[in-house]
Amino acid sequence: MFKNFIFLLTFPVITFAQKTVGFKMSDSTDIFVEYGDGNILKKANDLIENADSQAFLADFHKKYPNTFDKDIRYVQLISANVDDWEMKLYDERKSQLAFLKNYLNFPKLNPEFQSLVEANIRWNYWHLLLAYSIIRSNIDSKLTRVVSLPTVMTEELDPAKVYDEKLMMVESYRNFLPYFVTYFNSQEQKFIKYSDQLKAISDKGNLAQKYLKGQVLDYTLTKLIYDNCGKLTASSAKFWISQIISNDYRNLLLNHCKESLNKKEEVAKKKEDSKDKLPLGTSVYPVLMSIDGKQFNFAKFKGKVVYVDFWASWCGPCRAEFPFSKKLHDGMSEKQKKNMVFLYVSIDEDPNNWKGAIESLKLDNGDHGISEGGWASGVCQKYKINSIPRYMIIDKNGTIVRPDAPRPSSPETLDLLLKLME
Repeated sequence: MFKNFIFLLTFPVITFAQKTVGFKMSDSTDIFVEYGDGNILKKANDLIENADSQAFLADFHKKYPNTFDKDIRYVQLISANVDDWEMKLYDERKSQLAFLKNYLNFPKLNPEFQSLVEANIRWNYWHLLLAYSIIRSNIDSKLTRVVSLPTVMTEELDPAKVYDEKLMMVESYRNFLPYFVTYFNSQEQKFIKYSDQLKAISDKGNLAQKYLKGQVLDYTLTKLIYDNCGKLTASSAKFWISQIISNDYRNLLLNHCKESLNKKEEVAKKKEDSKDKLPLGTSVYPVLMSIDGKQFNFAKFKGKVVYVDFWASWCGPCRAEFPFSKKLHDGMSEKQKKNMVFLYVSIDEDPNNWKGAIESLKLDNGDHGISEGGWASGVCQKYKINSIPRYMIIDKNGTIVRPDAPRPSSPETLDLLLKLME
């Protein structure tokens, strides 16, 4: 609380208190100011607390009073034409940078403070440009596509060069990050809107991991989860929270999402407990449900070697391994395929997400089953699965010989499977 008070007190111009933003854009308080790196915040505080910095900020704010006020800017972009909006942002940036360089007492300003102001100006341009696309897309539920910006407007923004740990002290950069992830993920999806919000969040998380790291990635993932708790299943929320390094951010999310996660886990547990059990003699294995709604378990495949892939539709690392699974399968002889089963077991909480993923990913090289309930599902409880993807190998006698088997992409996997078929 202390660092939050100091930061807002001494940086009244660039940093504004954030309020709830409408237009279906759920916004939150500045989680970095409250839970981020105190050393970065202290450095920013030190740069802006001297008299010269404060005098500049007062003059800047007088000339450009609404530049960094998100509430006002988001309202402005709603009624703007995209070309007019970009030109307005371009002219603002040019004018503000000139104001900084031509400021009467510019030589007295700390060079690092000059860089801080310049960074806020430059990243505010990109923040508000990408925000135009996402906010305009979200307020119109009839749109089937995300509003794409003309290529000429974004060609200077290289996703591979967005990551910069030093910029975490820059509020405009922090505001930019969620829009960066959302916009460039939309671009990878050819700007087609998602019908499955769980997959949308998972894809955004994967894109963040592709281009960001360290504190920048931690902050971006935290913001993504914080603003979308209600759209995540308990399993997917716990997975993405586990990807965050900062204990402060993890605790924030666990508390913020607690009510939503507890309710979903309770529903999943009730579903699992209410399932009819298979006949006595096969209950050594957890109950699975096939795509056509029939119950089965691992005993169904006795006499064959079974390579079990535990996954979920929202799990990016799981999806990344599927091409290797297909390669393993396709590389086997017809005789080997007859003695081998690739079994994909989903822990999705929603069977529709599971079935949709099978179809969209074209997982046609094996059998499928679901153990509903996420981390509360039967397979997770039975085999102590705390993370996915997870793999398991069962021999011809039905014995689990490798409860934590190597991934399909591992060079040793094929040899393990072939030896068990001998």
